[in-house]
Amino acid sequence: MALRDTIDLIPRNNWDYGVGALATATSGIYRHVSQAPKFTSLFQQESIWMNAGRTSLYAILRGLELPGGAEVGVPLFCCSVVFDAVCQAGLKPRFIDSNIGDYNLSVEDLHRNRANLAAVVAVHMFGNPADMDAINAAANGIPVIEDCAQSLLSTYKRRQTGLLSTVSFFSFRCGKYISAGEGSAVICKDPELHRRIARIAASFDRRSAAGMFADALSTFVKATLYNRPWYGLVGYPVGMRLDSRLNLTAKDGFEAGQIAATQLALIDERIARLQEKVELQSQHAYMLLEAVKPGEFDLPAESPDRSRNWFQFPLRFQTAEQRDLMADHLLARGIDTAKYLDGIADEARAHYGYRGDCPNAERLSRTTLLVPIHYTLHRRDIEHIASAINEGSRILSAGPRQGSVRVGT
Repeated sequence: MALRDTIDLIPRNNWDYGVGALATATSGIYRHVSQAPKFTSLFQQESIWMNAGRTSLYAILRGLELPGGAEVGVPLFCCSVVFDAVCQAGLKPRFIDSNIGDYNLSVEDLHRNRANLAAVVAVHMFGNPADMDAINAAANGIPVIEDCAQSLLSTYKRRQTGLLSTVSFFSFRCGKYISAGEGSAVICKDPELHRRIARIAASFDRRSAAGMFADALSTFVKATLYNRPWYGLVGYPVGMRLDSRLNLTAKDGFEAGQIAATQLALIDERIARLQEKVELQSQHAYMLLEAVKPGEFDLPAESPDRSRNWFQFPLRFQTAEQRDLMADHLLARGIDTAKYLDGIADEARAHYGYRGDCPNAERLSRTTLLVPIHYTLHRRDIEHIASAINEGSRILSAGPRQGSVRVGT
């Protein structure tokens, strides 16, 4: 990779947490922020606040009062923190396959496994709503939990995700649209279940003022290294190598807690401009859909009854080798990408009892590549990404002898 591309390396995710965000967050400590009224008004329901999405799922599962060891249906093709939260709640994940077309939970596989399940988690992957009417029907009375970590402002049949099931939760960790560092909200229509979850959340530890300030400052430093020019110079070469040991992206571990006032203050402040950010990121997605030529991969498809927030832009390749060649090519052109959930099947086998019966999800994990479209990018960035994808597609079509492109060429 050329020095210019290294300095201008486009990050795979958007850690939008600058000086202004740090100031807003720390102001919450002194204002003793305990609610985010703009978020509440968005859904017209009182929310229950916790420190992370995995904590919210854990509290929801405890609030449902399921029998110990009961099985909870979860898509294999989702972040493993979902599996961990199920286990922490004293339950067992039962893995459900995904649809190749939309990356979401397979209703057919849910039907096959329904008899053994006490609840099911439906994840709206990449901000694209799952078929909630079909999932609720297949669940046939057992609780359905919406994981809306990626789908804030997405709609299904003109209804917002989060309002389509028994209970739902959202995540505001860095990399999401709100990028508050961490934080999560639970929405629940059932008054008794709402009370039980709220009692559980109230039992969690609070962060001290010093702890909240330290977390906000740490998030600011990490976010700085996730933005240009520091991402290419420091964040990518150093941070990615250390992540498995230092957990820089906070994907591992489980520490239940109440939401910090710093996070609530930033969430409430950023809700006002959320629609604007979603519209800008959607424009970037449509630019790619128009500019990228058909190749050795499938572009994300849209459904007339669903409106996605375009949280991510996935390319799905025919083989893992094609995906890896494209990733190498884009990195050489100054564009970082994510091989999303590449090792999820191995992790689920090793730690969560996966039995190898989700072939579609395994295929998706080996062949999906996420390319950046975040709202902080400029039009010229999106044009460069489209051009690089088209160039990579021509290389793939030419075959491995002519087309092997490696980082640094």
